[in-house]
Amino acid sequence: MGGAETAGDARYQELFNGADVSLWEEDFTAVASALDGLRASGVQDLRAWLVAHPGFVLEAAASVKVVDVNEATVRLLEARGRDEVLGTLALSRLFVPETVKSFTAELLMFWEGGTRLELETRLQTLRGRHIDVMLTLTRPASERSDRVFITMRDVTAQKASQRALQESEARFRNMADHAPVMLWMTDVTGRCVYLSRTWYEFTGQTETEGLGFGWLKAVHPDDAEHSGAVFLDANARRSPFRLDYRLRREDGAYLWAIDSASPRFGPGGEFLGYIGSVIDISERKQVEQERERLLTAMDEAIRLRDDFLAVASHELKTPLTPLNLKLQTLARAALERRGPELLERLPADLAVMQRQVKRLSTLVGELLDVTLISSGQLRLELEPVDLRALVQEVAARFEGESQRTGTPIQAELDAVVVGQWDRVRLEQAVSSLLSNALKYGVGHPVYLQAGGTAERAWFSVRDEGIGIPPEAVGRIFEKFERAVSERHYGGLGLGLYVTRQNVQAMGGTIDVRSTLGQGATFVVHLPCQVPGANAAREMAS
Repeated sequence: MGGAETAGDARYQELFNGADVSLWEEDFTAVASALDGLRASGVQDLRAWLVAHPGFVLEAAASVKVVDVNEATVRLLEARGRDEVLGTLALSRLFVPETVKSFTAELLMFWEGGTRLELETRLQTLRGRHIDVMLTLTRPASERSDRVFITMRDVTAQKASQRALQESEARFRNMADHAPVMLWMTDVTGRCVYLSRTWYEFTGQTETEGLGFGWLKAVHPDDAEHSGAVFLDANARRSPFRLDYRLRREDGAYLWAIDSASPRFGPGGEFLGYIGSVIDISERKQVEQERERLLTAMDEAIRLRDDFLAVASHELKTPLTPLNLKLQTLARAALERRGPELLERLPADLAVMQRQVKRLSTLVGELLDVTLISSGQLRLELEPVDLRALVQEVAARFEGESQRTGTPIQAELDAVVVGQWDRVRLEQAVSSLLSNALKYGVGHPVYLQAGGTAERAWFSVRDEGIGIPPEAVGRIFEKFERAVSERHYGGLGLGLYVTRQNVQAMGGTIDVRSTLGQGATFVVHLPCQVPGANAAREMAS
């Protein structure tokens, strides 16, 4: 029997000393006796009692007897040999403040009858170097025993790495929270695990609302589905991505932002998730949109210019062609001395030439007026004008065209209405509206009306012609605009624009009512005294 026991002990010592892990055997007899004494004295809450008597922990540690340690423990504690570790004074030499806390936990385990305790703590070696260790304490439970077996692993390197990682993460979070952009991180599933403070300040979301996939709720509803799909597709392929979307600001306004990210990989190449940034690009978008708008307005201005030049060239040539032909015919007749024939056709030819000259004069006048209006040089020459008389004069000028085209002009004019107006500008307005009525209402009567009071005057021109499409009513008073093609009716598309500018310059308004296929009615309202006219005259004098 004795030989078997000796062989067993030898085998135990071989395993004990050969282990790479630090192994201890400690005798807690004195500690157990001290705890029994406290219990006998009436102490029930040891935790509270230890707070009131902090010196007891160190006294208890000094009474623990280290019975045995293995070679791994000698190396870990930087001892000269096992003897330097054994005994009752060695344990307290290893203590630092963190060790006191862990030994307190051992005392509580004994007090409560526990048999196993795992904890992480810090201690110092016999040469004064601090190390981090993971302890496992085991107390046999088969019978009362004051022996404790301890396994101890050095985790200093892991703790240092962990602290470095925590410090790095803390630095990253501090940098991210103070960065001028919004930063975020996800895990391998694509769920957001971190959003910087700038995200919460911009969107007004809380951490609970933003993490996971909650950030998508801050994206504009029209952009959210596409943005989520792009992100999940990139996450599945582990590839970088970049996308633009509208992001809701805290006040509810949506601003354009650019979101870009790259995948994160661990030391072994394993995918960890994404890290990305969100940048407010609303100002840049506004600049881009304004540039696009300006470019569009310029593709458009150039088109209008080219269209206008083409139309103007055609329109200016139109009256010149018959005028030139008539002059050539008359010149031939004069050269050939066909006197009777020349005299016979002269009145008709002169009428044609006069019409073409009038048309040419009107076109050139419109161009000059547009130039004055665009340069802000339109000036009014105010004088007393009888509206009824002026309308009658203009109507008389169109009498020949009215008879020639079978488009009678019917005038209903009230009593004399006199106002301070620019005669030339007012004549242009009446003439332009009457000319349009005769052109678009050819073959049907044209109705002229005028009236007013001492304060306000009005006149209207109504035809029964082709009318104006509803979609064109709002734009016919703009430059180069018309309700119908110039191929059928000619003109530069400037008459109504110039008319409105002239009317507005005299403080008036012009309106139109029309039913497609049933003609149009233009009504001009004018104050009898142009606003600011007296002040302007006083300044001039």
